[in-house]
Amino acid sequence: MSSSASDVRGGAALPRSLIGALWGVAAGGLLVPRLPASSALALLGVGAALGAWAALVRPTAEALRHPVLAAIAALAAVTMMVAAEPVFFLLVPLLAAGAMWPFAPAESEPPLRWWVMPALFALAAGAFFWQSAQRHWMFASGGRDLGLFYQTHWLIAHGWPLLNTVMGMPVLADHMTFDDFLVAPLLRLHDSATTLLAVQALAVASGVFPIQAMAARVLGRPRFGLGLGLAWVLAPDVHMGVMFDYNQTPLASALLLWTAWALACRGPVAVFVTALLACAAKSNFCLYVAVLALVVSLRLVSWRRGLAVAGLALAIFVLELAVLFPWFRAGGFRHWEFEELGQGPREIALSVATRPWHALALMVDHPQKRRSLLLPLAATGHLALADPLSLVLQAPNWGERFLSSHRTRWWGYYYGMPAVATALVGAVLGARRLQQAGRAGPRLGAYAAVCALLAGVFPPYKTQDGDRISPLYTGRRPYAAAEEDVRTQDYAVRFIGKDPRLKVAAQYHLLPHLAGRPEIYELDRAPEADVVALQLDGGTWPDGRPAWRRRVQELWATGRFHVAFCEGRTVVLYRGPEPSLTCPSWDALLAGTVTLAGPEEAGPPPR
Repeated sequence: MSSSASDVRGGAALPRSLIGALWGVAAGGLLVPRLPASSALALLGVGAALGAWAALVRPTAEALRHPVLAAIAALAAVTMMVAAEPVFFLLVPLLAAGAMWPFAPAESEPPLRWWVMPALFALAAGAFFWQSAQRHWMFASGGRDLGLFYQTHWLIAHGWPLLNTVMGMPVLADHMTFDDFLVAPLLRLHDSATTLLAVQALAVASGVFPIQAMAARVLGRPRFGLGLGLAWVLAPDVHMGVMFDYNQTPLASALLLWTAWALACRGPVAVFVTALLACAAKSNFCLYVAVLALVVSLRLVSWRRGLAVAGLALAIFVLELAVLFPWFRAGGFRHWEFEELGQGPREIALSVATRPWHALALMVDHPQKRRSLLLPLAATGHLALADPLSLVLQAPNWGERFLSSHRTRWWGYYYGMPAVATALVGAVLGARRLQQAGRAGPRLGAYAAVCALLAGVFPPYKTQDGDRISPLYTGRRPYAAAEEDVRTQDYAVRFIGKDPRLKVAAQYHLLPHLAGRPEIYELDRAPEADVVALQLDGGTWPDGRPAWRRRVQELWATGRFHVAFCEGRTVVLYRGPEPSLTCPSWDALLAGTVTLAGPEEAGPPPR
C-alpha cells in the first residue's frame, strides 16, 4: 500500500470529490453489518456525500492522493454487506491508512517527553483495573477463573495445603503457574480478589514500556513505539482478556513483550530473568518464548543468544511435561485436547504428519477461528507482513487454539492476548524492513493505533459476552447483577464472613467473593458444605437454569440445611436443624410458583 506514482497520477485525473466519496463509502462500511440491506445502502450513500464534502473542505488531505486505495476500500465496504468477515480485517487497515498514511519517506524522530509513557501506563492500568473490578463488584465475575485463582493465591499466601477445591486438584496440576508464588504474598496486604485484578491491570499495562523501548532502540523511532504501545492497550483481544476475570495468560503476554525487549536491547541477566518469568507464568508460554527467541535471533541478535533462550524454554517445557505434571496428576498434562487429531502428543503428531491438509483445514474451518487468526494482525495494521518471518511468531498461538475442535478455543476470553504481543514484536520487525526500504513514514505508529481502535469500536461480530463493541468500552456487563441484588449479595458475603473453618459452596458469581478459604466448592459439591450461598436469579453456570433448580431443590430435600439469611433473592443456607427464616423468594422457588429467569451469559473457557 505504498504511495505509488499511479496513485498520484490518478489523483490528478480524478476529481478530488470523487476520491473523497470513495473514502466516505469505505468509512460507512464499518457500520454496514449492523444494518438491514436497505438501510446499509442509504448509509453508504450518506458516507459518499460526507466524503465528497470533506474532500472539498480539505483538498490537500493525503488520502486524496491515493484513488486506487480509495476504490479498493470502497469495494471492501460494499462487500461488507454480504461477507463482513474476513473483509472487515482488510477494511480496517485500509481506512487507517487513509486517515494516517504510514508509507512515506522515513524521518528522524525526536525523543518523547519523559512523562508520556508513564502517563499512558497509568491511564491504561487505571482503565483496566476499574472496568474489571467494577465487573467483580457488580457480581459479574465467575468462579472460574477469578474464584479458583483467588483460592489458589490465598492458599499460598496463608500456608495452607495447595489443593484447589474449585478444580478438585492440586494447584499445579492444571498448569505450572510458578509466578503465582510471587503474586500471592500481596494478599497478606489486601485480602481480596480485586488484588489479583489490580496485579493483572498493572502487568498488562506495563507492556507499553518494553514495546516502546524496543522500537526506540531497534529503529530509533520512539514515537512509533508510542503508537505500538497504544495499539497494545487498545487491542480488542487485550480487552477481552482483561475483562474476563483473572488468568496468568494476560500477565504472561505482557512478559513476552518484556522478553522481546530484553533479547533485543539488554544483557544476559535481563534476558534470563524475563524469559524465566514468562515461562513460569504458565507452562504453554515456554513455547512462545522459544519461538520468540529464535525469530528475534534471526533478525536482531546473535543466534547463540536465541538458541540459548530457546533451549532453556524448551528444557523447562519438557521437564514440566515429563516430570512435574505426573507428580500432581496421574494422567500428566491434561490439555492435549485436539479432539479431531487425537489424544496425546503422539497421536496428534502422527495425525498431523499423515494428514497435513486436514490439520491445516482445522485452523480455518470456522468463522471464529478465522477471526482468531486475523484480529491480532489487523489490530496491529498487518505490519508484521512486511517481514514474513515474523508470522512464525504466531505459530504457538495458532497451534494451541486453532487445531482444537473445542468451541471455546476458537476466539475470545484471554486466548488472543499472546497473539497480540507477538504481532507487536512482528510489527517492529516489519517496520524495520519498511525503514530499510525508506517507506516507514512518520505516522506509522499512529496508523497501528488507529487500526486497534477501529477493530475494537466497529467489529461486525459479537464477543463471547454478546457485546457489539470491545468490552472495555462498555459500562456494564449484560449479566451483571441488578442494583438491589448487588446490595443483598454484599450483605450475604459479609454474613458468611471469612472463617477458614467453614466449608462454603457458592453459586457461580458469588464464588469469587467467598473463595478466600481452604474449602470453597461449586454447587455440585454443595452437600459437602457447611454453608451454601445462592442468588436465585443469578448466573447458574455450569448448569442450565432447570438443572440448577433441580440441584438446589434436591439439596433442600436432604433436610440437612436451613435458611439462615434471606434478603430479596439472595439466600444463604446453613447446615443444621435450626428453624429457617421466613423467605418468600425461597419458598416460591421450592414450590415452583415463580420462575426466576437469570441473565444470559457465556461460560468460562476450558481450564
